[in-house]
Amino acid sequence: MSEAQLAMPNGAASVEADRTAAVVVTFNPDEPVFRRLLQATLRQLGTVVVVDNGSARIDVATICCSEDAGGGRIRYVPLGANLGIAAAQNRGIEAARAAGAEYVLLLDHDSVPADDMVTMLRQADRQLRDAGVEVGAVGAVAHDRRTGTTSKVVRMVRGRVQRLATVTSEPYVEADFLIASGTMIAISVLERYGMMNEGYFIDHVDTEWCLRVKARGMRLFAIPRARLEHALGDHVVRVWLGRWREVPVHSPARDYYMFRNTVRMLLTTPMSLAWRITHVFRLSQFAVFFGLGMSPRLKRIRLMTQGIIDGVKGRGGALVDARPGRGSNR
Repeated sequence: MSEAQLAMPNGAASVEADRTAAVVVTFNPDEPVFRRLLQATLRQLGTVVVVDNGSARIDVATICCSEDAGGGRIRYVPLGANLGIAAAQNRGIEAARAAGAEYVLLLDHDSVPADDMVTMLRQADRQLRDAGVEVGAVGAVAHDRRTGTTSKVVRMVRGRVQRLATVTSEPYVEADFLIASGTMIAISVLERYGMMNEGYFIDHVDTEWCLRVKARGMRLFAIPRARLEHALGDHVVRVWLGRWREVPVHSPARDYYMFRNTVRMLLTTPMSLAWRITHVFRLSQFAVFFGLGMSPRLKRIRLMTQGIIDGVKGRGGALVDARPGRGSNR
């Protein structure tokens, strides 16, 4: 499909929407959800950049063509292989910038924005900037379509990293961290403070970026009235860990990335002592829960261990199995 320049969405009166482009990263998306994402996003924005990370089970280009219907508003960027979410986001940001966008809205292929989500994000961003706030990013509040739960805001309060519930009456809530999907960032911020760290491949890409820009004095805000339908993990299990928690479960390969990238962050990314303690404690919880409670246990333990070793060594990129004769294991 042809690459499109920025164009006003049909019936849109907002010039701000024209200056914002969505960057959607796909990897074998669920077709009905992906179509809903495109439809919801095209109703709000003039340009949607779709970066495909080598999907093999679904024809992403054909879906984009059918949803765009010749409108020239979807810009399709095939990578041909899985280069990781950070690389895909960076390619999408570059495409959006080349098309004239001043803001990017990051979206995963399983996220569906509410019809007024972009408006809520842009209004909050403008109000904060008008008040003289150094805005790093603003992000939507995610609602898990499987469990019905709403995500909480992560922020350090009185020396402790806490998860805070939000109410829609709040115009914005300052956060230490925003998940990438549903986050809107000014291109100028990315140019000044850096893009996503491609060495992380997947997992903690958004965490590392948030901690990095906050260390430079920028501020992050969750916007409770900006809602995003989302699904985190392959599936969710409910467990008792001092209180009932819903834990997203991923493949064993993701255990490797979680451990490797957490160790890399602890060694290289500026953060408070409270955040360091939180990350170490979270890794210990992961090791017990996934290493002892989720099959295949031995494979998970082996990949966690390899992740720690590779993190200490500063290795990045895709997982390469350490056992002789083994290659990529994503």
